[in-house]
Parts: sequence; C-alpha cells; structure tokens
Amino acid sequence: MTPCKGWTMVERRDSKMIAAVRPAAIAREQLGMALGQIQEIPDPPDDVQQVTELIAKSLGALYAVQSSEPDDPAHVAGVRQAMENLSKCLGLMQDVSVRGEAIDAATGTLAKTLAVLYPVSKVQERGGVPIEPPPPEPVPTDPRRSTMRLAVETDVGFQSESQFYTGFTQDVSEGGLFIATYNVLEMGTKMAVSFTLPDGHLVSCSGIVRWVREYNETTPDVHPGMGLQFTELAPEDRQAIEGFLAQRPAMFYED
Repeated sequence: MTPCKGWTMVERRDSKMIAAVRPAAIAREQLGMALGQIQEIPDPPDDVQQVTELIAKSLGALYAVQSSEPDDPAHVAGVRQAMENLSKCLGLMQDVSVRGEAIDAATGTLAKTLAVLYPVSKVQERGGVPIEPPPPEPVPTDPRRSTMRLAVETDVGFQSESQFYTGFTQDVSEGGLFIATYNVLEMGTKMAVSFTLPDGHLVSCSGIVRWVREYNETTPDVHPGMGLQFTELAPEDRQAIEGFLAQRPAMFYED
C-alpha cells in the first residue's frame, strides 16, 4: 500500500491484523469537510458547537490510528473512539433546532464518515483478522447480473442523504454488490458505501440502487436487501476487487 501525500502511516508487514491507516485517513479528510460545512452555520447553537468538539476528539483518535501499528491497542481504540464520538455527533446534528443547507451537508458528511469506519470496526471486533471467504457454491443465474461475482460476507456501512445504515454483503463483482439489510432504499437512490475485502482492503465508493428485494415472510431465509451498481470507484479499489475476483473461480459467468 502506497501512502497518499499528507498521510502519517505506520504499518507492520508481518502483522495479520487489519491496518486501519487508509480508512483513518479517508475519515479524517471527510471530517475536515464537515468542520468546513459547520463553519458556514451562522451563530451555531450550543449542540452544534458540541459537535465541533466531538469532531476534534475524533480527529485526534484517528491520528493515533495513523501513527500506530495494527497490533498496537491505539490502532483499535482509535477507531472505536472515533465511532463513538461520531455517533453522538450524528444524533446531535439530526436533532438540532435550526436547519439549513450547511446543517444538512455536515450531517451527511458525518454519516458518510461513519460508513467508512463501520466495516473496519467490525473486522477489529473479530480480532482484526478478515473473514476467509467460503468456497463458491453454484446458484441460479440472475438476469439482472452480467458480470462475474463471488460470494463474500463482510460488514457494510452505507450512507444516503443524512442517514447512516449498516448491512453485510453476500456477493461482489466488478460492477457492484448485493447489500443484505432491512433498511432497503428505493431504486435509483444514490449512496456512499464502504466494505472490506477478505484481505482487509477497504473499498469506499459511490453507487446507485438498481434493484431491491423486500422482506417476504414466506421465505424468511432469503435476506432482504439491495443490488448496488458502482458509479464511482477509485483505481486502487477497482484493482483490489479485480484481484479478489481473479483469485477464485466465479459463481456466475457472463450470460
């Protein structure tokens, strides 16, 4: 992994723990945007000023992540502390008495930052070791899919407007993924989504809901969720997904 300009990065090559340096850097960049958006609020009320203080604490916690090794306690504690502070921030921003474009923008940015940190925190809760994907099992061809896909179960954080949601993937392809969640959004909804691949790489991208599966009580074992098409995917994330797909035989091939 090559650090971007401005990153402070410490990474142990022999560690099997997930390195949260890149997610911490992405989150810190987004929090800088949130602070700028909050500064546009005239005469911010006390609860908005409290948000600023919590963001500052989150920035400090994430800096500790960037400055530590994956095996260090600060690496895990920093992500957890940032998540706790930002969850409080989001609650405060959604309940403030004043509304406006700056409030809405800052709230959306905070939700997007939580979406980035959530899948990393879940991997860390499992001891820092990503889940090994199961062997692929043949499944019926779905006409809504035209690219190879692989089964992979990992936690997903996603954001739409000012809301933060969670779910998990059931499969991923070069073009998108299926998010299993009860928080099914409407087709055409644009969102920011983050998830980790089995090697620990965080994919943080934008997408659009192309199809939905509502909960059906007659088939309780079939997860409700959404089929998401990637609309903005960074080159390093696309390369990581392609590398994952190339390592194992696919469940589907092009129809």
